[in-house]
Amino acid sequence: MSPPDSPDGPELLAERSVLGIFIHPITLFTGFFGVGIVIATVVYLLSSHQFTRANARNALNWHLSVFLVAFIGVILFILGADEGTAATNEMISLPILPEPLATLSVVIGAILLFLGGVGGLLTIVFSIAATFKAIFGSAWPYPFAPDLLAWLGELDLGD
Repeated sequence: MSPPDSPDGPELLAERSVLGIFIHPITLFTGFFGVGIVIATVVYLLSSHQFTRANARNALNWHLSVFLVAFIGVILFILGADEGTAATNEMISLPILPEPLATLSVVIGAILLFLGGVGGLLTIVFSIAATFKAIFGSAWPYPFAPDLLAWLGELDLGD
């Protein structure tokens, strides 16, 4: 039995939307394929419900952060690594960056890739926590996630 001052049924959904609650598990299961960012962006841009927009924004900020850390890590790692061809069984070194920068690029890239992996694991924990927070009525911002949408200048289509 719920307390007498808490709304039931339709009154509860006026405060919280089902999509605002389920955006976190949806992006969790689709985030590892990159589709979670697209889904969170679409929900954020097209929803008129403030609770849904707040939860989609939190999920989008987190997933974009983890994606960018991993993507930049891959780019830096590739830029610093030596490339070669094995067509004639001899390696031909084609460095993209000069040697001191190449080593630094590989080290920073490896660190960012590690952090991206940690972020991927934290995505599971944070998505579950954000789902439960949303069930109980609050839009929980994921820890360590910067507000990228504010930094990008607010992605609004109709407001």
